[in-house]
Amino acid sequence: MGIQNRDYMKRPDHDDGRGSSSDSRLEEFFSGFLQRHPRFFIYVGIGLAVSIVIAIVVAMLTTRSQ
Repeated sequence: MGIQNRDYMKRPDHDDGRGSSSDSRLEEFFSGFLQRHPRFFIYVGIGLAVSIVIAIVVAMLTTRSQ
């Protein structure tokens, strides 16, 4: 018996006809999305930082005019 015939070393077959769960479909979607857009979180972080700076500037300008 060769090493390829041992049951504990065989990988499960993912194409066995079972419906995938919603968690695995969601995970596949996000992994595919992040592979297509690897800098997504960088852009979101920059946008969030710019929004915070704009909010602080607007708050400072409105308190000075009163």
